[in-house]
Amino acid sequence: MDDGLRMVEVGACSVWPLPGDPTCAGVARRVYRRAAAGLALEPSLVDDGVMMVSELAANTLHVQQEQGDEEPAPRSAPELWLYLRGIGPRRELVCKIFDSFPGWLRGNVPGRGVGQAPADAVSGRGLEVVHELSQGRWGHHLTRSRLAGWDVRGKAVWFAVPAIARETTAPATAPGAGPAGMPGARMTPNGAAPALPPEATRLTRQPPAPPVVPVPRLATPDRYAVMPASQAMTELEAGLAARGFSGKLVRADDPAADMAVLSVCAGVTVWCRAGVAWLRTPGLAGHRWGFCDLVEVAEQTVQAYETLAAKGELQELAEATTRTGALPRLPSREPAAPDRASPGQRRATRRYAAQPPRSGPRRSQSPPRRSG
Repeated sequence: MDDGLRMVEVGACSVWPLPGDPTCAGVARRVYRRAAAGLALEPSLVDDGVMMVSELAANTLHVQQEQGDEEPAPRSAPELWLYLRGIGPRRELVCKIFDSFPGWLRGNVPGRGVGQAPADAVSGRGLEVVHELSQGRWGHHLTRSRLAGWDVRGKAVWFAVPAIARETTAPATAPGAGPAGMPGARMTPNGAAPALPPEATRLTRQPPAPPVVPVPRLATPDRYAVMPASQAMTELEAGLAARGFSGKLVRADDPAADMAVLSVCAGVTVWCRAGVAWLRTPGLAGHRWGFCDLVEVAEQTVQAYETLAAKGELQELAEATTRTGALPRLPSREPAAPDRASPGQRRATRRYAAQPPRSGPRRSQSPPRRSG
C-alpha cells in the first residue's frame, strides 16, 4: 500500500486488484481511504470518495454475477486505479474501477445526467450517488486491463475529487523555550520572539527568530517545468508500450523545435511541444495537458484507440519507426490533381462549360406572335 501511495504522489498510476466476491467493495473502500488520507485530502472528501468507490466496485460484482453464465471464457478480476491529474488549485485525485465487461447490464450506456431509479427499485442508484457526490465529475470509457494483460479489454468507470496540495509550515519553537534556547521565552502570535532585556541581549548576542513563513508544497516535481518534449514523449511511449502498443508506434522528433510526434494508428496522434501535450483523434480536439499529466494523456490515447476498434474504424500503421530530425511542414493547401483528359476532351469541356444565363429568347426560339 505504501509503495502504491508513493507512486501516486510522484505522478504515476497505482493499481490494486479487487476480489471477485462479495468482499470487493470492502477492499476498495479500505484501499481508497488509506490512499486519500495519505494525500491529505479533506475528511469530507475522503468519506465521499469511499462511498463512491464502494458503489462502483459493487457494480462490477453485479456484472460478474449476471454475465457469468453468458460468457464462455472466465473474465479477469476488477481493478482499482488511482492517479493525480492537474496542478495547483485544479489538481484532483482520479479513481477508476476497471472490469472486463465493455457493455452495461441493461444495454443502455449511462450519460452525465443520470435519471432517477423508480421508487420501488431495489437497485440502480449507484451512479446517482456517484453523480451527486462528485458534482458531475465522473464518466466511463473503453480501455484495457493493467494487471491481466493488454489483451483483456473492458471499460473503466471513474470519478474525481479535488486534491489541492496543502501548505506546510516550518516547525515552531517548543513551548517554554526561546529562540536562543533560554527557558521562559515564548513566541508571540506573529511568530517572532518577544523583546529580551538588555543584559540578556548582551549575553546571547543572537537576533530574534524570524516569523514563521508558510512553505508551499509543490503539487508536481520541478522536472516537468524543464522537461524537453523528447523526454516527455519517451515517458509517454513507455507508458503506451506497457499497455500493449509496443512495436506499433511511429515516432518523429525535432529537437531544434522542441517537438515530438507519436502516431498510434491512423487518426490517433500525440504531439508534445514546449511543455504541452495534446491528442488528435476523431471526437477530441482542442484539449491540452501539461507534462505533469502524461498518465492522463496515455489514458485518453488508449480510450481513443479502443473506441475506434469498437466501431470497426481502426487502421493500424504499416511499420513502427522512430525518426529524429526536422519535421516536415504541411503545405498550406493540397495541390490540384493532374489533368489526365485528352486534348479533345479538354476542348469539349471548355466549349460546353456552363455559361451565364442570357436574357431574352434563345435563337432556336421564335418570338411570340401578336394576335389580331
